Amino acid sequence: MSHAARILNLAAALVLTTLSTSAPAQATMTFKATCQNVGVAPQEPVGDREGHAISVTQYSCRNEGGMMDGAITTGMNIYEWDKGVGETLSANGVIRKPGAIAVYETSEQKTTFIMVDGKVTGFTGSSKGVYKLATGSLAPLSGKSYTFTYRSIPGGQFAVEIAIH
Repeated sequence: MSHAARILNLAAALVLTTLSTSAPAQATMTFKATCQNVGVAPQEPVGDREGHAISVTQYSCRNEGGMMDGAITTGMNIYEWDKGVGETLSANGVIRKPGAIAVYETSEQKTTFIMVDGKVTGFTGSSKGVYKLATGSLAPLSGKSYTFTYRSIPGGQFAVEIAIH
């Protein structure tokens, strides 16, 4: 066997050994939440131009599935409004479960309002962010990113589907 062939065989064996001993790719974890706003402040004019305002909303969620099952989320969003169109400026929250806490921060969020006859009748949207701190049974979330989609549902609530990456 030539020197080049031996090097190729050694390289192939090394690659196969590395592949067989590497940890498998971690699956995306998912869970759902049913939420409701618990404090919605009216739009507050910023004062620099007509139709420019901010609002602050607070919400609470009941989580279902995986490590989040039974956890309660409380969070807050700050929106900037420009002539009726809202954009999230800041969003964060805390997830609590006996013996565990996780803190998250949303980096991007887009909400689309559903309009009927010129009135808002619901909303849908998507977000992404990162878990900044996590302890107890939620510790595996620390530093993980997430994406989620949400939509309004009857009863003044909204449904959220979260994927942790």
